[in-house]
Formats: sequence, C-alpha cells, structure tokens
Amino acid sequence: MANAYQPARKRRRLGHDWPWMAAFVLPALLIVVVVQLYPLLFSVYLAGQDWTLTSSQTSEGFVGLENFVKVLQNDVFRRAVRNSVIITGSAVLIEMFLGTTLAYLAAGTSWSMRIVRTILIMPLVIAPVAAGTLWRMMLNSQMGLTNYLLSFAGIQGPDWLGNAGWAPVAVIIVDVWIATPFVFLVISAGLTGIPYELHESAALDGATRWQSFLRIDLPLLAPLLLLTLMFRMLESLLSLDSIYTLTLGGPGYATFTMTYYIYTLGLRSFQLGRAAAASWLFMAFAASALAFVFWLQRRWQTAQ
Repeated sequence: MANAYQPARKRRRLGHDWPWMAAFVLPALLIVVVVQLYPLLFSVYLAGQDWTLTSSQTSEGFVGLENFVKVLQNDVFRRAVRNSVIITGSAVLIEMFLGTTLAYLAAGTSWSMRIVRTILIMPLVIAPVAAGTLWRMMLNSQMGLTNYLLSFAGIQGPDWLGNAGWAPVAVIIVDVWIATPFVFLVISAGLTGIPYELHESAALDGATRWQSFLRIDLPLLAPLLLLTLMFRMLESLLSLDSIYTLTLGGPGYATFTMTYYIYTLGLRSFQLGRAAAASWLFMAFAASALAFVFWLQRRWQTAQ
C-alpha cells in the first residue's frame, strides 16, 4: 500500500517545492533572456533595416532582405568565406593530427612525460592577443626570429605577413600553435580512460603499437575526437584576435575571414544592418559545419 501512495506523495512534494524551484530558476532564465535572446532578436530586426551610424542615429527604414543580398553579392564577403574555409580547415586538421600524435607519444606516468606534458600545454595559458603580438614580432621579415633561424639552414625566409600567399600560412601556424595544446590535453585525458588490459591482451596476440592504436585506441577515442573537432571548428571560425594582431585582414584581403569582415562592417564602417545580416549568414555557415560533424558521427556509429 505504501508503494501505491508514493507517486501521489511525490506530486504533493513537487507542488509544495514549486515556488522555491521557480525562485531559483527564474533569475537564471531572465539572465539568459536578457543576455542571449534579446541580442539575437534585435539582430534580426537590424538585419532588415537600412541603418548606418555615420549617416543617421536611427534606422532609415525597413529594407527586407536587401542587406542579405548585398552581403552575398559583395566580393569581399565571398573572399572572406573562402579564407575562412581554407584557414579553419587547414588549421583544424593539423591541430587534430598533431594533438592526437603528441598525446599518444607523451602518454605515460613517468616524471619525464609529466614534464613534457606540462611544456606542451603552456601555450594555453597565453592570451590569444598576446600570442598574436608575439608571433607578429617573430614573423617580421626583417628582424623576426623565424627568418633569422631559417638563415642558419641557408633558407631565405619569406615575407610572412606582407605577402598575400604567405599571410594565410602565418595565420594557420599561429592558430595551430595556440590550439594544438587543447587537442593534446583532451585526447590525453581520453587515453587515460582506456583500460591498460586491452593493450596487454593485444600485445599477447602479437599486435604492434600501431595496430593497437588503430584497433583499440582510435575506435574508443572517436566520439571524443569528433567532439574536439566540433569545438575547434567553432573556435577557429570565431577567431578574431589573431587576425587583428597579426595582419588586420591583409595584405589586401588575403586573411579577411568572416568574423573579421563582420567586425569591419559593424565596428569600423558602422553599417549595422549589413553587419547583422552578415552575422546571420555566418551563423548559417557555422551551423552547416556543425551539421557536417554530426553527419560524421552518425556515419561512424552506423559503421560500428
């Protein structure tokens, strides 16, 4: 009989606690609405307005989808999309490969491996703006440390930040240096969760270390790798500080990314309507990238 009354008691207890639950949840909900939902809704309003702060302090009228059309027809925006795909795609692939490789090579509990892991994650504690400024000095074609070291090998260093072909490479190098420790840290944590007995059994069966990695580690790390890939793609697409400190989008438009294009529209040209429209196009682009990662995850789960 006691069990028969248990659901009713739970309902009465929830009804009694409801005011307290609402009192604790509502402030957090209001913060979310004010901080996140309101700016999103206001950006929808801005995207349909002809509003440039340099000419008017208020909107000059509703223009519908005209801002979206003008942004899509803009050559600089199309160049920014291409640059974002090249820089993000190249940087993230290199980071995933290097981070996973370093995590596998630095695995172990010895004091030497602990020191190596500590050194490898040091770039994580440096602010991106500081890292970009540091690399801007190192990549200076005249007095930079990078070209100075290359000269010892008889290599004439390029104009990293002043050449349209090398500037995207410089941005990718800096992004890899900043973000590879994050991938390394996450994959290292994943490797510690794999039972050592699996590797012992594989070794007894004659499996090499490479075979153990392909047959044991990689399948078990696949969900974590896809999650890390998703985070890195988003962070790389949203990156603005490294572009700002390294190249300011130049030379020309060689390193103009989507985020830097939105920044120049909204905070330099003060074209609020077009900047809002470009932001929503960027959101659609980022959502497509996430959908691709989720598609990869479903394919992996189906293959298992």
